[in-house]
Amino acid sequence: MEHPTKYYENLEEFENAFEIMKNFQKTHNIIRNDYLNLLEITIENKDNQRSFNTLYRACLRELFSLIESDLYNLNGLDKYEGYSDYDAFMDKFKKTLKQICSTWQKDKVQSDYFSKNLERLRNVKKLRDKITHPKDSEDFKNATKEDLKLIKEIFSNYSSLMQKIMDGFFIGTKNYSFKNL
Repeated sequence: MEHPTKYYENLEEFENAFEIMKNFQKTHNIIRNDYLNLLEITIENKDNQRSFNTLYRACLRELFSLIESDLYNLNGLDKYEGYSDYDAFMDKFKKTLKQICSTWQKDKVQSDYFSKNLERLRNVKKLRDKITHPKDSEDFKNATKEDLKLIKEIFSNYSSLMQKIMDGFFIGTKNYSFKNL
């Protein structure tokens, strides 16, 4: 079975992409494991509203740290046209996934995720923005178990998306002359 592969023009570009892939996997797994531990601690503190609020807000921030780290590394592998680290999060998210899924022939994965999850992600991002850039104390509402359930679902759906994208995700180089070794 042949898998879609992004081919780089020369060995130097391939080696750079290979390093980005290694960094992507390591960084993703570190943040993901931290996030899972944080979720567990948050659940353990669900009956202590003060601790629960703090831990819920940390979960919300860490979720977007994971996604933003992934976007940065994915764009290192295959940037969308006009890419900038300073692009607005939702624009960067949509454009990155469209680019990556197009290159690796995962368009259906991307469209399924967008149709079912994009608006919910956008809404949770607004919550994250309120606690990251608060304008007044009302931005820090008491978290509920339903709030935690929502960000757990967002995380689960995002994790599933990344697993589907990374399944059969290959890089390579063509026309490399081994006489240069």
